[in-house]
Amino acid sequence: MPQNYKIFINNIQIIIVNFNEPISLKDAQKIKQENLSKTIFQITSGVYTGKNIIIVQTEDSKILFNAQKKHFKVIKAAGGIVFNDKGQLLLIKRLGKWDLPKGKIEKGENTKLAALREVHEECGLHFLGLVSKNTTTYHAYFLKGQWILKQTHWFNMIAWDDKNLVPQTEEDITEVRWVNKDFLLKKDFETYDTLKPIFESLKF
Repeated sequence: MPQNYKIFINNIQIIIVNFNEPISLKDAQKIKQENLSKTIFQITSGVYTGKNIIIVQTEDSKILFNAQKKHFKVIKAAGGIVFNDKGQLLLIKRLGKWDLPKGKIEKGENTKLAALREVHEECGLHFLGLVSKNTTTYHAYFLKGQWILKQTHWFNMIAWDDKNLVPQTEEDITEVRWVNKDFLLKKDFETYDTLKPIFESLKF
């Protein structure tokens, strides 16, 4: 099955798609695949002046995406999109923005178990069930002299005991909260660009 790849670098979104897939160029800039490495270099160097959405079409999106990973140190992570029996979504507040619980996969650790562990550690939940795989997101950031590409595997989960939420303060989490859909629609709801497509796709 064809797969699209969306890479977020700061406030820039790069979308890699196959030639036969429909695309919308509204508010987007289309570039040739042979110019993608140069464009990534411009973005990470701070000299890029184009639009915030870049679309690249190619014969095989997976091959082109894997070729671009060489520009980064890849870190794999896993997290949870967690609902309780009331249909509320679990959010954490980290560094002033609303986020979903996630964290780095440890060496030799199963991806699904890593996602469950991270939700437990960051939120204090003990009784979790993993329902299905949701999506994978990619975002790049600069840390300690190098560019990191975080590949996060997201899983749909359900929590049976949602009473004792405890934020993991050592991970800069200041609040854990169950919210309804209206909370995500508030004007002052501030989150990360990488998560916006996930929130927009959720059905409460």
